[in-house]
Amino acid sequence: MEMPTSAQFNFIFRHQPKRNSKYGILLTYINQDGADLTRCDRMLQPVAAFWLPFAYQNCTDASPSELQQLARSAVYQLKLHIHYLENSFGLNDGSIALEPTQKLEKPSLLEMSSNGWHEREDLPEMEDFSDEDDILSQLV
Repeated sequence: MEMPTSAQFNFIFRHQPKRNSKYGILLTYINQDGADLTRCDRMLQPVAAFWLPFAYQNCTDASPSELQQLARSAVYQLKLHIHYLENSFGLNDGSIALEPTQKLEKPSLLEMSSNGWHEREDLPEMEDFSDEDDILSQLV
């Protein structure tokens, strides 16, 4: 489906997390006015790095080579951000693994297939991290 280039649409996202939850802190940061990036850029650039190739695959008639270029660009943006995180928080000394710690990150219960996202069935019994927000809010 080809989207008209001049048409605009209004996209509204509303979420009301607890102020001291991880999402409350995240959205407070994103909502701040900053000289480096606008609020809109802080939202759309990471979303684009994660999902833009899939959006073009599902919502346009982009060719396989165009999709591959979008995917390459997304991977490049994600790698740049990994390096930015490593440099910003002193993680580039080689002693920190590239994978997130299981103590703070909940494994994804979904995986992507050619038919879209579906729940993974092969996951072992996982520890419950439902109070992760409480743990992170104590860091403030």
